Amino acid sequence: MFQKVVLSIVLFFAFSIVAFFLLIKVIDFNEYKPRLQKMIKDATGYELIIKGDITLSLSPVGISVLDIEVFNPHEKEKGAFATLKSFDVALEVAPLLTKEIKIHYLSLDSLALTLEKNEQEQFNFELPTVSKKEEAKPSTEQNTTLEKAPLLPLVNVKEIKFSNAHVSYHDVRQKETLQIKGINFDIDNIHYDPSKHKFQGLSFIADASIGSLNYGEYGIKEIYMPLEMKESVLSSENVQFTLFETPSQGTLKIDLSGKQPKLSLKSKLEQLKLAQVSKEILKKEILEGKANADLKLSFFLNDTLTFKNTVNGFIHVSGENVTFKGYDIDKIVTSVDASKGLSMMLLNVIKSTQEAKTLLKEVNAKVDIGYSEVHLSDVAASTAKNRLAIKGSVNIVEEKFQEMKVALLNAKGCATLTQTIEGTFQKPVFNVNETVLNTLSQVAFSLLNKSKSSNKTVDSPQVETDENCTVFYEGVVKHPSL
Repeated sequence: MFQKVVLSIVLFFAFSIVAFFLLIKVIDFNEYKPRLQKMIKDATGYELIIKGDITLSLSPVGISVLDIEVFNPHEKEKGAFATLKSFDVALEVAPLLTKEIKIHYLSLDSLALTLEKNEQEQFNFELPTVSKKEEAKPSTEQNTTLEKAPLLPLVNVKEIKFSNAHVSYHDVRQKETLQIKGINFDIDNIHYDPSKHKFQGLSFIADASIGSLNYGEYGIKEIYMPLEMKESVLSSENVQFTLFETPSQGTLKIDLSGKQPKLSLKSKLEQLKLAQVSKEILKKEILEGKANADLKLSFFLNDTLTFKNTVNGFIHVSGENVTFKGYDIDKIVTSVDASKGLSMMLLNVIKSTQEAKTLLKEVNAKVDIGYSEVHLSDVAASTAKNRLAIKGSVNIVEEKFQEMKVALLNAKGCATLTQTIEGTFQKPVFNVNETVLNTLSQVAFSLLNKSKSSNKTVDSPQVETDENCTVFYEGVVKHPSL
């Protein structure tokens, strides 16, 4: 008797499940696309077009929506600012019995965002703002809709997945572009406390990877980072990336508690390939060799001007046996009369030759950055015969040099020859006295073996012997031992 009761119960549930699945299979969810698209437009203001099918999955139980496009109805002629290959939702079955919605995971595949800020500094996804009068007096139709609209329950999401997402940003006025490709984001252990303010109640852990991130002409690729969100701070203690073809690692922190997100990062780059640095930043292949770099920076995330005004920290690059192509610094220095001064304009007067080069036995560049100003704390290099240093600072907002001096040093660190650089980045001004100008042509001809008088030679620079000289440089780069 007991076995018959159990068998009857099992058969009842089996037939119920089969009947449910058959009923679900008969339903054509695509009939609901117009209604769903209208609901989204009424709720958000955006036009959503589902070009693909809406299908049901039974293991796990969920819905899949294919080929989605999102438009700003006021910018529709520009096309969709967001597209999505597929959107999948998987539900947990047991909570449905108690009328509770728990989502096992949300999955977004091949999301593509195309963001643009126009000349009037308006984004292509921005909707016109509603006036306070219109907001205070909604139409009768709107009131009826709102009254009839059921309140949605708080939905719990366990996991969110982004696969192969792409983001493109273009600022027309500032002429800035940002491309982020191959974004994969897997967010897990999501918890939210609605009683806390903004992001303080949100916590999760995640694994993120990015194929490439390019800002203008500069880029980072092969980025991977485990993330943790807690108390309004998104952080990673092990960010791995490739910069200038050099695998590197560091830490990352984004503070979301303020009006603007604040990003802080630290990184060490070992055996940095200077040839690639020269190629990407200087647009010339004038450096060869490797160097080590440390950096610690923090700034607010917004536009370029915000970055320049808020960035602070330091960057330190050091290396040995670095080749500087195109110029023979020792030959240039020995061709200048020490009594007549040094003009770094000489480097621009003399044409670069493929054969000329300098082996920099030691290079050090330590700069401290403090809210729009970059201070050259310890910037110097030594060759086989000479040592040079640079002091001063630059204003990165106004893009101009501030009291910058280049000096040829003696063994004590005193400047035997100096050159002052002022003006803007686009139009630098070299303060050159008349005596130096008169010698430039003679020096150039001398270096190119085209001196007007073949019997005339140029004196080598004289090292200053004043024991009471003012020390120009006291950094880590040592004077070459001749």
